[in-house]
Amino acid sequence: MPCNCRSEEITVAAHCLLNPLTRVRGLAPVPFQPEGPTVQLPCPEALYLGLERWAVTRNQLDVPQFRRFCRTLIEPYADLLQMLAHEGASLRIVGLAGSPSCGVEMTSSGYTGGLPCGAEHVHVSGRGVFMEELLAELERRGVPFRAEEIGKK
Repeated sequence: MPCNCRSEEITVAAHCLLNPLTRVRGLAPVPFQPEGPTVQLPCPEALYLGLERWAVTRNQLDVPQFRRFCRTLIEPYADLLQMLAHEGASLRIVGLAGSPSCGVEMTSSGYTGGLPCGAEHVHVSGRGVFMEELLAELERRGVPFRAEEIGKK
C-alpha cells in the first residue's frame, strides 16, 4: 500500500527534544510539542558517550571516530526520509540551539568539560557534528528539507 503522505509535513526532531532524559544531567528540558507525524532521530552523544557523560563541545566531537559513528546512525534515517520525501512529504528538521551535535544554526565551542557555563563554553554560529552529517547526506541524495532549531537563548 503506498504511503499517504503527499504534502504532509513530517517533523524530524533531535532526540532530546522528545526525550529530555538523554540530555546532559543538569540541563533543563526544552519545551517542544510537534504537531503531526514525527521522526525522532537518535541521540549520538548518549549512544557514544553514555548518559553519565559530561557536557562536551563541537570541538571535542569533531573527530573522525565520532563523525563515522554519526554517519552509521544517519544512514537508515536518511533512507526513510528519502522515501518519505519521494512520496511527497515535506521534511522539517528541528535541532537544538547550542548543541555540539544537533545545533542547526548555533553550536558550542571550547575545550573545558563539565556543565556548560559562560566561562567554559561559548555558543558560536555553525552546525553541530550530527546535524552537519545528516543535512549533508540529505543534500547529497537530493532530498528537500528545511532545517531550524529551537532553544535559542
